[in-house]
Amino acid sequence: MILVVSTCRLPLSEEEFVRPVVEVLRGRGLSCEVKSYRERLDFSAYTKVIICGTALMDLDYLNYLDNFEALLDYDGGVLGICAGYQILALLFGGRLEEALKIGVYRVRVVRPNPLTREGDFGAYFLHNYAVTEASGKVEPLAVQGGEICMFKVLGREFYATSFHPEVQNRDIIEKFALLE
Repeated sequence: MILVVSTCRLPLSEEEFVRPVVEVLRGRGLSCEVKSYRERLDFSAYTKVIICGTALMDLDYLNYLDNFEALLDYDGGVLGICAGYQILALLFGGRLEEALKIGVYRVRVVRPNPLTREGDFGAYFLHNYAVTEASGKVEPLAVQGGEICMFKVLGREFYATSFHPEVQNRDIIEKFALLE
């Protein structure tokens, strides 16, 4: 069972940021459960976790980082999308920089990984913050402009994208969900 974490303060935003992720998973015949970032989350009950993004001006999830600290001891796979990317970056020693980015941009893969093909690809971005320098705990996988738009936590199957693969590149979500 995959846990899908909504970082949306407003339920209407889940139609844009959570529902498409759930559709990808269910379309592959995978079971998932949606929970809110405001809940104390028991990650150990799930094989994988996907932390979804939210609306551009919705930053409430940053007030609930302690609900994600259990991920530090979690052994399963995690995919952080936009807000989830920011949460993982902060949990693993990264620093967020203001970086407003809206629209489709070319992404350059800098390290082979199981979620993307090699080379460049287009991705849809909608965020206010990004990681521009890797901490010692994360490995950059792809870049766009001056930001690390995809990273992996070293020694873990934790991946993060500052872009929204549920809009463009749904195969990233599928590949993550099917990783052994």
